[in-house]
Amino acid sequence: MKEQEPHYKPQPNDGTEWIRLPLKAALLAWRWGTETVVTCLMAIMVGTIILQVFFRFVLNDPLAWSEELARYSLVWITFLGAAVAFRHGGHIVIDTLVMMLPRGAQSILAWVVDVLIVVALLILLVQGLKIMEVTSGVKATMLEIPMSWVFAAIPVSAAIMLAYQVERTIRKIKSAKPTSLA
Repeated sequence: MKEQEPHYKPQPNDGTEWIRLPLKAALLAWRWGTETVVTCLMAIMVGTIILQVFFRFVLNDPLAWSEELARYSLVWITFLGAAVAFRHGGHIVIDTLVMMLPRGAQSILAWVVDVLIVVALLILLVQGLKIMEVTSGVKATMLEIPMSWVFAAIPVSAAIMLAYQVERTIRKIKSAKPTSLA
């Protein structure tokens, strides 16, 4: 019978534990929290829609707030779900042309794509904060919450994806093999 490997493999002492372990723990907690929030929001959205159908068609007395709650839940599910998919590499990738390139060119292109991802996420973060500022005085019609809370999904998801991109970049740098110039 084969002995199972331990879940935790000790890492060599390279002097980076002080940053690596807390960062890893924070990202793990962040990932768990994000996935939990998405799951809860999905349950809230589905529950609200079922409740609305019951009130509208059985009791003939529709709820005024349910459509807004379902819609704003969907906004948060969409953006946080994008962050979860980003973490798991779940977004669509078309790499047919990239795979035809030599390994060196593939590596360079991968770094260019990583930089472009960071730039796009920074733009999303900054513009999301601007949208929040513009909508801070506007309230939702039925729920009467600030619309900036709804639009906060944009910079929050961008910040989460930036954290995941930093993690991905650190892993990529750690796994890179030194190349000889000779």
